Amino acid sequence: MEELIYKNNLNQDWISFIFFINLIIITVIFKINPPRFKSITLFYSSDIYIKRFSNEKKFNMISAYNILCFIITVSTLCLFLILLLEYNYKTLLFAFEYYYLFSSLILMLSSRYIFIQFLINQLKINHNYRIGILKNFINNFRFALFYLIFLLIVNYVEIQNKQFLLFTLFYLIIWVFYQFRILILLFKSNPQQILYIIIYLCTLRLLPWYWFYILILEPWL
Repeated sequence: MEELIYKNNLNQDWISFIFFINLIIITVIFKINPPRFKSITLFYSSDIYIKRFSNEKKFNMISAYNILCFIITVSTLCLFLILLLEYNYKTLLFAFEYYYLFSSLILMLSSRYIFIQFLINQLKINHNYRIGILKNFINNFRFALFYLIFLLIVNYVEIQNKQFLLFTLFYLIIWVFYQFRILILLFKSNPQQILYIIIYLCTLRLLPWYWFYILILEPWL
């Protein structure tokens, strides 16, 4: 019989605390701008959201709203990794490991964003690349938000590892589809800048995750 995921025990109280903090942050995000939050949670409204919030005055990725969305995205990814390592690799992790993952991801993704902005400014890449970054950010937060609900359920309800992995795989496939959709739209709007897109994919999207796996995750496996 397959092993069940069941996390409602004293050793995992810290995870309940993390979920509670995430729910508070999501509430704050909603309170800051309810219409914006509602539009960002609808999968069919990405283009409407972009048109409304991507003009120069509102295009501020370092706003309180976007920072909180970023925190939720990173926290969801960390909780997923914790669950994956504990129930598929039999690695018991505690709050310290979560904070270590969280800090590492914040540092890596923030550094990557700063570097991307530096390149955009130095190379004078057109506004479509900024739109692409915003679309990617929106999709990541949207997927993280719904996946966090799934993780919350998994944390308190018995579920088979196979079911957990199948749902995650299905969700990942949908996420990859949206990522490719963004890249295709970016290429169509800038076919002459295909070289920049390839460099972006290889060095700024994939390489940081490779080193994150080698330096952070692999020692725990």
